[in-house]
Amino acid sequence: MKQKTTCIVTIVIGEKYQQSFDRFSRERLERYCARHGYVLKMLTTVIRELPGKKLTWQKILLHELPWWKDYEQVCVLDSDILIAHDSPAMPVIPHGKIGCVPDKLPNQINSGVLVYHPDETIAACMKEALKDNEPYWDQRALSQAMAPNNMALTIDSRFNRLFFFKCWSFPASLFQRHWFYHACASKTKLSFIHYWLKLTFRG
Repeated sequence: MKQKTTCIVTIVIGEKYQQSFDRFSRERLERYCARHGYVLKMLTTVIRELPGKKLTWQKILLHELPWWKDYEQVCVLDSDILIAHDSPAMPVIPHGKIGCVPDKLPNQINSGVLVYHPDETIAACMKEALKDNEPYWDQRALSQAMAPNNMALTIDSRFNRLFFFKCWSFPASLFQRHWFYHACASKTKLSFIHYWLKLTFRG
């Protein structure tokens, strides 16, 4: 029987990523889950090997785990996301859709935050994405797999604020109130966002 709750999953594989996650993201994520009654799962080993593909592709394998369908909703978060302490609950996503935020490239979502009801429709989409020979951009393959059935459901971009320094969006990233700040694999940005949230009493 499905648990009527959301399971938040983050994948933290490798000592370097574990150290950054523990320093900047872990406590914020644990507090967020506790506040909203979510189950938190942190995966520290690969689900299975995907030769030639980066570890980011592991999120596309979640449907192979035995507990994946136990929850009403699954939310996959990249480990380089810092959550502000006043972040609201995740949106509820209809069956057959994947809640996400568009990326800067046309017709491509950012896979740093994915929210969905885990069922065979979603599993089939993930299996289709896995057929792509792309070694790096899991989100491009997933975007293409989602497109034929119009599965992408845009959620509030404050749930996945892509953070860049040398970009026109930098002032808005600082001075507008977002909820999930995505450092995009940069330790420098993780440190900056960490101290900015503390300075503004949101961290």
